[in-house]
This record gives sequence, C-alpha cells and structure tokens, in this order.
Amino acid sequence: MDGQKRAYGGLRLERVAAPGLVLFAFWLLFVRPALPESLPQRLVIFAGVLLIAYCIFDAKVLRVLWKAALVAAPISLLGVASVLALLPVIDGIQAEGAQNPRYLYQGLMAGGVVAAGWVFTFLVQTWREESARDKALNETLLALRSEVYDYLSDILALWEREGPAGAAPEARLQGVTAAMLGHDKAGRSVAERIAADGYEPFVPSGKEPVVLTTLAPNLQLLPEDVMQPVIGFYTQLGDGLRLAKDLNGAAYRRLGRARRAAIYFDFEEVQLQTVRMGCQAWLALNARTRPQKVEPEVFALLAEENISRTRPNFEALVPEGADESRNDERAGDAERSDD
Repeated sequence: MDGQKRAYGGLRLERVAAPGLVLFAFWLLFVRPALPESLPQRLVIFAGVLLIAYCIFDAKVLRVLWKAALVAAPISLLGVASVLALLPVIDGIQAEGAQNPRYLYQGLMAGGVVAAGWVFTFLVQTWREESARDKALNETLLALRSEVYDYLSDILALWEREGPAGAAPEARLQGVTAAMLGHDKAGRSVAERIAADGYEPFVPSGKEPVVLTTLAPNLQLLPEDVMQPVIGFYTQLGDGLRLAKDLNGAAYRRLGRARRAAIYFDFEEVQLQTVRMGCQAWLALNARTRPQKVEPEVFALLAEENISRTRPNFEALVPEGADESRNDERAGDAERSDD
C-alpha cells in the first residue's frame, strides 16, 4: 500500500524530506554561497525552494496552487494581451514628444493589483475548502478505522493467547484460525462436527455497522486505494450477518447433516474472508489516517495470507442412518400439516 510504503516507524518520509531540503538550500545559498552572488537572486531561489518544500510537506498546498494557477492563467494572458495592445499607443505618444504616459502605467498597475486580488481571494477560499475537505476525510478515516478495529479486536486477543511470542508466526496464525473457527481438541471444525456428531451450534447474529451508515455521504472522499478494501470488508460483513440469521432459522435445522455442514462451512469461509478483508481495510485506513497507529503483526499476516480451506466430503463424515430420525420427524410434520 502506498501510504504504508511512505511511512517508516510511524514517521512519514515527507515530514523529513521537506525540512531537510530547506536546510540544505539555506546552507548552500547563505552559509556556503556557491550559487548566484546577488542576494536578491539567492532570496528568490530560496523562496522557490520553500514553495517546493511546502508542496512536499503537504499535498494540499500543491492542490491549492494548481487550482489557483488555472484561474490566474487566463487573467495573466488577458493582462499580457492588454499590455501588448497598448505598446503602440505608448510608443506613439512618446514619439510626439509628450511626457511619459503615467496614467497608462498607473492604469496597468491598478488592473494588475485588482487581478492579483481576485487570484488571492480565490487562493484563500480554495485553501479553506481543501482544509475542510481534509478534516472531513481524516475524521471519516478515524471513525472507520475505529469500527474495523473493534471488529478485529478479538483477533488480537487470540493472537496473544494461542501461542507464545517466540513461536513462528505461521504456527501462531494456524492457532488463531483454529480458535476463531471453534475447533475442538481433536482439531475438527464446527462444520465437521455437524456432519459427524449432529452438533447444532448457536450462531450469534452480530451487530450491524453503525459508522458506515452514519458516514455514508463522506465515503466519496475516500481515496481509491482505501475505498476498495473498506467496501469489500463491509460487503463481506453484511453477507456474514445475513447468513448467520439463516443458520438460526427453522428451515436450516430441518436439513440433513451433510447439507447443514456444507452451509456452515460456507459461513466459516465468509468469516475468514471477512477477517482477511478487515485486516486489509484497517491497514489501508491506518496508512492514510493521522495520527497513525502501530500495525499489529497479526493484521499484516492475515491480510497477506490465504486462509481459505479445502471443502471436506461431508457426505462421507455422516454416519450411516444418522439422518433417518430427522427424516421421520420431517415426514411427521408434513402429515400433521396436511391434516
């Protein structure tokens, strides 16, 4: 992710590069002057370096200057065209031996000041708009990051509990995945226990996302590299919530073991993908949010690791005749409903 690549130890590189560039230019121009000897020329060069440093330090400066340049360009062209049109008039007046046409120069200066005032007003207004936009964006990123972190907080507890800190990350990740899916002591998943033992788990429905619904109008502010994993995470989360409601329904309970196990296996896969996409979304949000947080190791592992599993043969796990009593119950329910 671009935001993460630019950050090292929680410190953004541009926060170091911009002041470093200014100090180097100051040293080169004033401490050890190897460039123009004229002080005004050195000051102009230093002003240009400061402007470049501002653009590096804060991308908002570059956006504002670009918009101001789009407005200033046609005004400047009109001003240059006006001056060029007046040059023959000025030359004619001077050729006739008249005094310098000061009124023309004063008019040109007054027009330039008015045009500069328009550009400056637009510059200030654009700066305020960009500041408000950046503030709204950062608040949206903070809120989304908090909600995604709240969903993933149980993963951090499992990461600390399921393996010692000195263990290999892959081994700890397997332990986290097993604990998250509720494996028993024999290492069987809930779906396998449903097929083999007729286990009937209760599936908590979970909670609906609040921040996403509240801040939906601000989602258009999100950068593309953040919006894609965030929307993907919330889409997976919604699929899991709807599937959890189906798993607690009476229609699901009336199915045979193999079918119930297969559906629950799909639910487990949705959970795994939701966690994976949640880690990707949190990392993307954290890379863009100020201030940044320290990235948990388990988030980076889950974001990159493919934790999908191979679907077992649930028909082979179901004991022979295990679904006969359930079929008899369904037949009896059907006869009573006909009566």
